[in-house]
Amino acid sequence: MGTAGVPGPEGAAESIIDEAMRELVQKLGDGELTVGAALGATAALRDAADRKLFVLVGFARDAGASWAAIGEALGVTTQAAHQRFGRKQPTKSRKSAS
Repeated sequence: MGTAGVPGPEGAAESIIDEAMRELVQKLGDGELTVGAALGATAALRDAADRKLFVLVGFARDAGASWAAIGEALGVTTQAAHQRFGRKQPTKSRKSAS
């Protein structure tokens, strides 16, 4: 479940996520790192990161940042940033209907 060999910021982020996933599995379960436990922990981290993005984009907008600047920081277009973050934060975590 490692991510060795990925260079740059992406590699550092993957390493941090891997460590956080392992720590979350330890805190939430019996500590056994199974694929199912890793998936659940990683999904929880993804949802937490998504909520944090909404908060940070709100701070950026309150500080006067343009959608273009936010999009650039996130690596997406102005339109994509506005479409995703121009509404209130979702109250439910994303769950598949299937």
